[in-house]
Amino acid sequence: MKILFDLSGCEHLHNAISIYGLRFLHGLKDNHYANIIILCNAQIYDYVQKLYPNYSCIKISLRKEKKICSVLLNYLEWKKLVKGIDCDLIFVPHVFSPFFCFLKHRKVVMVFHDLQGLKIYNGIRLWICRFIYPLSLMRCTAVITISDFVKQEVHKIYPFISQNKMHTIYNGVIIPNVEKEEFFMKKKYLLYVSSLMGYKNVITLLKAFNLIKDKIPHILVIIGKPTDNWKRNALPFIKAEHLESRVYHVAEPVSDEVLAQYYHHAELFIHPSLMEGFGYTPVEAAMYGVPVLTNKETALYEVTMGLLNYYESPTDEVAMSQQIMLLLQNPPTSDKLDEISKLFQAQYNNQKQAEKLYKLLMSLNSKDK
Repeated sequence: MKILFDLSGCEHLHNAISIYGLRFLHGLKDNHYANIIILCNAQIYDYVQKLYPNYSCIKISLRKEKKICSVLLNYLEWKKLVKGIDCDLIFVPHVFSPFFCFLKHRKVVMVFHDLQGLKIYNGIRLWICRFIYPLSLMRCTAVITISDFVKQEVHKIYPFISQNKMHTIYNGVIIPNVEKEEFFMKKKYLLYVSSLMGYKNVITLLKAFNLIKDKIPHILVIIGKPTDNWKRNALPFIKAEHLESRVYHVAEPVSDEVLAQYYHHAELFIHPSLMEGFGYTPVEAAMYGVPVLTNKETALYEVTMGLLNYYESPTDEVAMSQQIMLLLQNPPTSDKLDEISKLFQAQYNNQKQAEKLYKLLMSLNSKDK
């Protein structure tokens, strides 16, 4: 059985979908599964080809414009390439670009990460999600959801999608080995790592930090690409409250090795997100043995296995600030943190998650025999 691993919709290495796809590819490689063909966006082709030299890697150049004519031309280019590839199944680690919906006579397995598009978008982007989500779900042979929360939410909104075709396989998480440590942060700090979209709720973190800034010596390190929400809401608050010297923003992408050092040296990791289909970063932080403060919204409590520190409600900066102070004054023991780290490493072992995925894909082929 030959599997086409479709990375045509992944234009950047550091977005969540690309990270997801590349981690699963890494797991497939570590398990020595050889029957993989990669369809790769030209923007990341050189990197992917170098990383997985044993896999056949086919480049596709898609137009970046969002105009209807460009989307149509992209589809025709994608369809032409895919029809010429000898494969038994197409694995798509995302919903967009949804070209597979219009390709007949091919098995497709799609990963459905969340339903955030229905909640955060408006206008034409919302209507696109309303059209593409159910179409993609119906078109697929099987759907992988990255948590039971996502699976249940899909069933609630789209009850006509059979639960038998949905399978929960958690994300794999990779913790890199840091051979040479060169870290420049000299001050104690609290850490946030994630997107800076509005639903990630960074403004509540800033408000909570502002309430306790005179009680602690720490700075707040925020790692994430600037967004309109960051510029419109977070930056004005930082300036109005004179937090410029206490908030350190890392705006550019950092390597896995550098990010590992940020995790390792943090006194507390905080993840206040309001919507997660999985939630990579609190799991990663816990794997590094760092105390983590998050909340119980959406998939967070499930994925963190109820083992971390939680505050309620998620937009209550007073509740968050109180929990931050409590954890700084009474941190979890190293034995407790080590126990959590080992449990998470076992649960989200990337190689094991890739094995589950591969077995599911192979089972779909065997059903026809």
